[in-house]
Amino acid sequence: MARVDDAHSSTPGRRGVRVHRLDARKRITAGALLIAALFTVIQAVGYRQDVPSNDTYQYARQTLRILGDDQAEAVHGAVVMFCQDSGQSAARSATLDYGSSSSGAAYASGYARCLQTYRNGLTPSSPRYIAIFTSRPGYPLLAAAPAAVFGLRMGLWLTALLCTLAASALVIALLLAAGCSTVAALGGQALFLAAPTGYWGSRMLTEGPSLATTLLTLLGAWWLARGRIRIGTATLAAGFATGFLVRYSSQQVLALLLTAGALGCLRWVPSARNSGTALLAALSGAAFLLSELAATLLDWPGMSESLQDTFTRHFIRPDVADPVSRLLKLDLRFWGYYPVSEPTALLAAAGLITLTVLLLRRDAVYGVLVTAAAAIGVVAVAAHPLASQADRLMVSIWLMLALGLPRLFAGARAPSAPPRSPEHEQEPAFSAGPA
Repeated sequence: MARVDDAHSSTPGRRGVRVHRLDARKRITAGALLIAALFTVIQAVGYRQDVPSNDTYQYARQTLRILGDDQAEAVHGAVVMFCQDSGQSAARSATLDYGSSSSGAAYASGYARCLQTYRNGLTPSSPRYIAIFTSRPGYPLLAAAPAAVFGLRMGLWLTALLCTLAASALVIALLLAAGCSTVAALGGQALFLAAPTGYWGSRMLTEGPSLATTLLTLLGAWWLARGRIRIGTATLAAGFATGFLVRYSSQQVLALLLTAGALGCLRWVPSARNSGTALLAALSGAAFLLSELAATLLDWPGMSESLQDTFTRHFIRPDVADPVSRLLKLDLRFWGYYPVSEPTALLAAAGLITLTVLLLRRDAVYGVLVTAAAAIGVVAVAAHPLASQADRLMVSIWLMLALGLPRLFAGARAPSAPPRSPEHEQEPAFSAGPA
């Protein structure tokens, strides 16, 4: 009889836990939606301020091809989109810089000049240059449906924005999975959207989709390291697969860094010596090999072609014979020049390095995985040491801020868990934690 009474008395406690978890999920959902809505409004205000670049033109052309346009129609449609924004930019300059009241005339003139200049498409337009963009089909594929409904420019912008918001939701999921509170997780989302990750992610480029796939992969890696084998494997595989379609070069760098990080944890972090971490190393290594094989079969350009693109001014000049030695020399000049030319670069670098060290000391496994994702930006700049592109190329280093700072202020350290028994696989993907 006592056992029956005990069982009945425990029911309200379990119900209370379920209610608490439901309330916590409601709070974090409301908070996340509020932050996302605020970010969307801010981006919408400056919607027309973002003049598409040559890269955006290439993705627009691909999007129109996916929607069924032939080559000539796709080129013309992408040029029209580009020139409409160029005309808008000319009108703004006439109004704001020179106080002109004839913004309509400035727009018409700028638009007409742009159409005439690029009547055959934006340059460069060599097959080798275009191949760099056709090896990134993920963003145009995602943008095709919104572009068909809302128009080309709006479709490209909405796709990048939604991918950035999805990435911010993955920041929340990862911080919660690491044991952070609701407030800390929402703080991480806000940091992600306020940092350069939010700015570049919402441009009409591949940064937003690429950040989303990187964070999806990172979430799978963390679950694997915590012993969540099934959900971790599925999430990691989804991250690598989508990352390959969005920008396979970044996906390969992440795969190599996660492999090295997992092997390092197995060697030097006793709490990480479990089957999940070993599987993470094996799957990440396999992802690199498979992506290299797939890219070769698809005849996508590799690192050598990317270096030639850099040193031949997008294949306008003849190929160089020694791209690797040229890259090393350019890197030496760049890393000596860039920190001096950018007043805040040294301060930002010092802050991020300090944050990395503190995070590694706080939670070695989590710190190693986040560092691997952030280091994609350093590798990207080292492979393309161009001062004009550095801010965009190194954008992933700001993941250390969004994922690291909230973890440092998350209260007690969340220890790395040993491999879980099968019944634990039925638990929720993450706990909302304390409010």
